[in-house]
Amino acid sequence: MFTGRQAAEISLVGDGPDRAALEKRIQAALCQDAKQLEHGKKFTGKPGTLIFERQGDIVKIHAGVEMAAQQAGERAAFNLRQEKTLGIYHPRKAWFVAKQGDVCWLGNIMPVLQPLHVLISPSAPSEALKLLDQYFAIYIRFMKEQERVLDPGLSNFAADSEGRVFYLDDDIYGWDGFSSLTQAIGVWFRQMSGFPEDFFGLLGERVGRCLEQQFAGSAWGDIVSEQIRSVFVANDEQASRRDRFLAGLAGVKYGNAREPEEELSFRYAVPASSSELFESTSGKVAILADIHANLPALERVLEELESRSVSQVLVLGDLVGYGPHPSECIELLRSRDFHIIRGNHDHAAASGEAGKGFSAMARWVIDWTVGQLSRAERGWLGSLPLYMDGPGWLAVHGAPQDRTFMNGYVYRMTYEDNLQNLRDREIRFCFHGHTHVAGVYYDKGKLNGHSVQPRFNLGSVDRSLICPGSIGQPRGGKAGLEFAILDRASLEMEFLNLDYDVSRVIGDMSRAGFPSQLSDRLRVGK
Repeated sequence: MFTGRQAAEISLVGDGPDRAALEKRIQAALCQDAKQLEHGKKFTGKPGTLIFERQGDIVKIHAGVEMAAQQAGERAAFNLRQEKTLGIYHPRKAWFVAKQGDVCWLGNIMPVLQPLHVLISPSAPSEALKLLDQYFAIYIRFMKEQERVLDPGLSNFAADSEGRVFYLDDDIYGWDGFSSLTQAIGVWFRQMSGFPEDFFGLLGERVGRCLEQQFAGSAWGDIVSEQIRSVFVANDEQASRRDRFLAGLAGVKYGNAREPEEELSFRYAVPASSSELFESTSGKVAILADIHANLPALERVLEELESRSVSQVLVLGDLVGYGPHPSECIELLRSRDFHIIRGNHDHAAASGEAGKGFSAMARWVIDWTVGQLSRAERGWLGSLPLYMDGPGWLAVHGAPQDRTFMNGYVYRMTYEDNLQNLRDREIRFCFHGHTHVAGVYYDKGKLNGHSVQPRFNLGSVDRSLICPGSIGQPRGGKAGLEFAILDRASLEMEFLNLDYDVSRVIGDMSRAGFPSQLSDRLRVGK
């Protein structure tokens, strides 16, 4: 541990005209008593951190980490280079090595700044918004450029006398899909009282604008919304703050009343009974996935459901992509009171941009699809929710452990982690698409397995990941279309494979100039 501060030899890293004077200021600051670190107060820090203040300087020593001289010098030089590159720290922050005998410690010096958790006050809401505007800009831009995250605690950000905001913490963390930021915002809902009614709505708008600026065309705005929606709130007042924030965030995407009335009416309305979809102990629910703009296959499925008197339907996304009938499939599904979530192809068509996970062939179809859909139809796809859930169940397009909800896969290499995710969240059933392969991954006690049998009883296992296969482009090695039906009374899953007029969809693909590989897949089911 760093002791005997007056005897420490200080070596500033890097060159500068006032190097000697700065080293003396560091030594003078170290002669002061260390500040008391208290959560929620002006000075906060991790155990082993010592903070000293003197005449406008803040000196921080990482007292709990001892190093050899060469190691300390190299580490301090690395920190200095990295921070200059990142551009999130105060320009006058400098690193030094404090040496006592053969042992060294890292430290830094910077001007005294006021942490945001101290500055932000309901008595000055407009000033608070200005500071938080910079906070979000720094945090979200950093995520985009570095694919890493900062510690979102307000005590880790501070403003100078000119109102400019900088990051204080020396640590940077791995990418977490906005979960740290949304949890921090959830804390604000619980702790920030006394602000005007519109404060949190304006805060949501600022987050939305930063997301649009840095992640235009992505699903991150929706993902952040869903994460915010699930944060803990303890009472109606906190829930109101959360709802105002969500409304402000949504207003950036949808423009509220500024959009044409036709497009607003085209938004998807989640059926009110969605959360109760699997609560009933009678009747059946059809599970559909990956329709992929294959109208003949979709029509055949709907005929089969009508013949079986199955009216409750859960659609696990990817209504479009790969197939030649995007508008027709949207219209057919939009006319029904179905429970529908968004897939990655739906999002790509809505945003007009296929991301890194798309093959060249899939991108070609997305580009073609965008040209076939009206703005209202694309808006409808973009307004589909990313997931649905209820007591003990979850429905996503991708995988339960995937924070984007639509890009992760459940397959042999990932199913155990996804089952653990269900276990941690106390979810019994997860219905998913994306793999285009019908089956159930399950665990029961200490055993787990994979079933591809035509029938499987969900009540016989503790947890299960259920994929109904693909309607429009199955890849299980059998041509036709695939979907599943759950008997809610017995919890029996029936996996179906039906023939349909494949030649009709292949003919339409050929006339539209689709890549021949897509037609070949339909013939063999791979």
